[in-house]
Amino acid sequence: MFLPFLGLFADGAEQWCKKMNLDAPSFNKAEKEYYTLLRQSHKLFELSYKEYSEKLHEEFLKSERYFYGIRRLREKIFGYFNVGTDLWNGCYCGNTILCGMYLPFDYLGNKETGPMIRDLSIVAGEIAGYFLSTEFEPYTYNIEHVVTYKDFHFFRRSPLKRKSHEGFILFSILCSINYVVKFIEGYYIEETPQKFKYAYLQYYYLCDFIKDFNKHNSTEFFLDNSMQHREFRNCLAHYGLGQFMSGTDIIEDGLLKGLTVKAFGLEYYEAKKKVYAYLNNLVKQIEGYIY
Repeated sequence: MFLPFLGLFADGAEQWCKKMNLDAPSFNKAEKEYYTLLRQSHKLFELSYKEYSEKLHEEFLKSERYFYGIRRLREKIFGYFNVGTDLWNGCYCGNTILCGMYLPFDYLGNKETGPMIRDLSIVAGEIAGYFLSTEFEPYTYNIEHVVTYKDFHFFRRSPLKRKSHEGFILFSILCSINYVVKFIEGYYIEETPQKFKYAYLQYYYLCDFIKDFNKHNSTEFFLDNSMQHREFRNCLAHYGLGQFMSGTDIIEDGLLKGLTVKAFGLEYYEAKKKVYAYLNNLVKQIEGYIY
């Protein structure tokens, strides 16, 4: 579930280091292709409802065909697992269909997938290590909270009362939001700007996606879009601060260096609190509809 955000970090950091002529690790051809595609997966909700629906359904069918194909006859008749889910303190915060959508290559039945991801991930660790060796301290993590997983046979045996493709889309939205506002928020002990960054990018794209979802499904889900700000989103997605902020706008001791003040007239924690509240409100609406 972290893959889109790993792509954002690694691709953005590698490009920035090159622009600054820093002696930092750089991508080879395969790594460049991988991280360029990986970072684009954080934009899935930028797709139209129809495009996202088709992409999710295609990935779901791949999983269904694969796990149906490797089961014995009895399991095919009485049930098998085709979707895995992750839970953080009992909240769904990931599923294997989403993870399949994030990866830029097919992984089911491919024994080389694990080693391939491992090898391509080394450079991201090296880039992170480069920054840690200069001025930053490593983050600490909360290992007391409980991470669990459950496998299901969608749609026959699943936690949803809405046993349909529409219900699974909403479940995947819920997983995507919970991953950032519950898992990332709870796992990192220190306050880091990445917490707000990842949540905001989800929020920004969902503002339009939820409207499109409502139009196609005659639903009335609401996501307050008062914080949807294109220039702010561009800054968080590594398109540069210079097009939006001047030197006088910078607040040196701010976690986002005054970016939220410039965009919304709000300090970092105030802006983060609002975006988290909007996303959590949408999660509650979805939970009431699909469970």
